[in-house]
Amino acid sequence: MNSSLRVTLVQLSPVWEDRAASRDKIADMVQTAEPKTDWLVFPEMALTGFSMDLGKTTWKPDDYAFFSDLSRSFHCYCTVGGVEEGRNTAMVFRPDGTLIARYVKRQLFSFAGEDRHYQKGATPTRYAVGSVNISQGICYDLRFPGNFWPEAPVVDAYCVIAAWGGKRREHWRSLLAARAIENQAFCIGVNRTGQEPGNFYTGDSMVIDPMGRVLLDCGEEEGVFTVALDLGAVKDWRATFPALADRES
Repeated sequence: MNSSLRVTLVQLSPVWEDRAASRDKIADMVQTAEPKTDWLVFPEMALTGFSMDLGKTTWKPDDYAFFSDLSRSFHCYCTVGGVEEGRNTAMVFRPDGTLIARYVKRQLFSFAGEDRHYQKGATPTRYAVGSVNISQGICYDLRFPGNFWPEAPVVDAYCVIAAWGGKRREHWRSLLAARAIENQAFCIGVNRTGQEPGNFYTGDSMVIDPMGRVLLDCGEEEGVFTVALDLGAVKDWRATFPALADRES
């Protein structure tokens, strides 16, 4: 069994409200991805940017087919943000192209009016990438530790995809580290970069280990970034420093 999991973060600036153009852009970008990655992860609303126009953001069959084909092409898992049935959703494809999990964002960003356009989710979503148990989040969820604490005993990593505004970049960085440290798990944050009407984004996609150490910091530029996770790190740190067990008691 492999002792590591290779995770590839795709930090991009989506073409505003243009799913087809964004698919073309992604197809070009992933040509630079390492061919033996285990998991491709994309930002929230990766094909349109953080738009409130459901006519533009809602996925059509071509969008599902694109990411299904991408998973098969790389023979890897793929997590990507899109919109279906009025819900801001993270979708997960396995290496054979099958859509195996959906997570609907639970904390809608009322500051930007998201709650007036999208329906909120109510439950957590867990899925496995190989032997690694993942709990999914989307952007604003990151500010609410109550969404993360109950999942800790049964997950190895949290994945948070986002369109997190650049004005609050230090919050993003600090909260990713906090979620990793307090839950003694990996925290994988994939944010977008670039501009859209009324907002800008600074990327800062990151991977944090269970002790709060930064394993990968993608900076501000578009790109494809890969890091290997030590699959024994969560179990080892929880055994060495059993803070999570104390919280559960």
